[in-house]
Amino acid sequence: MNDFDKDNLEFFLHGDQKEFEEWMNQASSEELDYAIRLIRIAKLELAEQEYAMLDEVPYVTDAKELLKKFTKV
Repeated sequence: MNDFDKDNLEFFLHGDQKEFEEWMNQASSEELDYAIRLIRIAKLELAEQEYAMLDEVPYVTDAKELLKKFTKV
């Protein structure tokens, strides 16, 4: 997502309610599709960040010890 898209997403998510409603009332179907696409992309990015945080393993000492048998380190 480029800076232009990020700015637009910021408007869609955090903009003034009145301004957003005015935009929606004049927006074409292509513009509405664009807004929905940006929100979906942002949702996927947030899910990826969440998975990355949950994927961390806090205790790996035993695994590292076991892997020493198979590595030259």
